Amino acid sequence: MDKITYQKQAPVVGHYHTVVCGGGPSGLAAAIASARAGRKTALIERYGFLGGTATTGFVVPISGFFHRGNQVVGGIAWELVERMVAAGKAQVELPKGHVSFDPEYYKIVARDMVTEAGVELYTNSYLVHCTKQDRRVSAVIIESKNGAEALTADYFVDATGDGDLCHMAGVPMLEREVELQPMSMCFLLGGVDLTTDLLKNNIHHDGKNCKQSVHTGIHDYLQKLSETREVPQFGGPWFNTVMSGDLVAVNITRAAADATDRAQMTAAESKMRKDAFVLIDLLREHYPEFKNAYIAYTAVQGGIRETRRIKALHTVTGEEMRSGMVFPDVIALSAHPMDIHSAKDNSQTVDHLPVAAGIPYRSIVPAEYDNLLAVGRCLSADRSAYASIRVQATLMAIGQAAGIALSMCEAGDSAAQVDMDVLHAKMKQENAIF
Repeated sequence: MDKITYQKQAPVVGHYHTVVCGGGPSGLAAAIASARAGRKTALIERYGFLGGTATTGFVVPISGFFHRGNQVVGGIAWELVERMVAAGKAQVELPKGHVSFDPEYYKIVARDMVTEAGVELYTNSYLVHCTKQDRRVSAVIIESKNGAEALTADYFVDATGDGDLCHMAGVPMLEREVELQPMSMCFLLGGVDLTTDLLKNNIHHDGKNCKQSVHTGIHDYLQKLSETREVPQFGGPWFNTVMSGDLVAVNITRAAADATDRAQMTAAESKMRKDAFVLIDLLREHYPEFKNAYIAYTAVQGGIRETRRIKALHTVTGEEMRSGMVFPDVIALSAHPMDIHSAKDNSQTVDHLPVAAGIPYRSIVPAEYDNLLAVGRCLSADRSAYASIRVQATLMAIGQAAGIALSMCEAGDSAAQVDMDVLHAKMKQENAIF
C-alpha cells in the first residue's frame, strides 16, 4: 500500500486541568462533575450537540436507574432526568425505572448543564492524535473547520465509547473473546396507531400488564416470515415513546460490524438504513396499526454495542457481578441484565442480576498511565459483565465518579492513587449512589 507522509503544526488553544474526550452520557457527566468541583475543564465532541447514544442514536429509554424497585443511580444522571421530567419531556417508567425521553430536548438539557457548570466546549471537533511523555498523556489534537488544534491538560478522560484516546496512547486492550455484538440503526416512526392492544402498552418499558420490553408477537411473526421470505436480520423489536404525539423510537435493525473499521461501519449503516424501510413495509403488510406508518428520522449514526475495552488495573467479570462482589473502591452500581445480542441471527440472551453490581474505580484506570481514565463503553470488563455495564445510566454514574476523582488530583499526582474515602464522601455530597 502506498503511503503519504505529511506534517502539521497544531496551535495550543487551551490548557486545562481536565480534558474529556466524548460528549456522550459518561463524558458529559465527567465534564460536569469536574467543572462543578472548580477545575478548568474542556469537553470535546465530534458532533454539534451532546448526548451520544441518546441523541445521535435514538436509544430510548435510558436504562439502569433502578434494580427491583430500588434506585441505584442518582447524581448528575438523575438531575438530567428530573430536568427533562419537569419540562414534560421525559417520564420515569416505574416500577422498572426506565426513562422515556424526547431526544431533541435531551440535547438542550445536556448543553445547559455543561455550560452552567463552566465547561468549555469544543464541538464539531474530531480527536485525531495525542502526545505522551513518560506515563502521562500531555496533549490531544483535534481537527475541525479551524484545522488542527491542540489542547493540553493535567488529566484526560476517554469517553469516546470506542476507546479512541486510549488506543492512540497505546493503552493495551482486552482480547475479544468471541464475536462483537451487532450494531443497530434506531429510528423514529410516525403515523403509528398506538390506541390498540398491539402497541399501546409496549411503548412503555415499565413491565406492567405482564408486558416485556421486547415485542415478542412481532418478533415471532418476523421470525416465521423469514422461513418463506427474505427478511433482514433483526432484533427485538423494541418500541418506545419519545413524548411527542404518535412518534415512537424503534430498535429493530441489526448488522454485524467492527465499528472501529471505517469500511465496515459504512457498510453496516448503509445496510441498516435500507433494512429499516424493508422491515416497516413487512409490518405494514400484516398489522393495521402500521398502515400509515412512516420513518420520520433515522439516527445520525449506527448504535454501537461493543468495540474496544481497555486493560485496566482490574477487569470486572460476570462472576463478580452475579455474586454481588463488594469492592472497596466501588464508584457505581450496575442494574441492567447481562444482555448479549447475537451477530449471527435474531436472538439474544438475557441474564438478570440478583443484586445491583458494584463497579470498581480500578476498572477505569489504565495500567501504567498516571493521568488517564477510561469511562463509558471502553472500561475494563469481560464480555458478560460489559453486557450489563454498557447502558446509559450506569455509564453516567461512572463518568461522574471519574470527574470527581480527577478533580481531587493536583498536577503530577497519579489518578490511580485517589483516596477512596475522600472520593466516596465527595460523591455522596453530589447525590451519587454506590
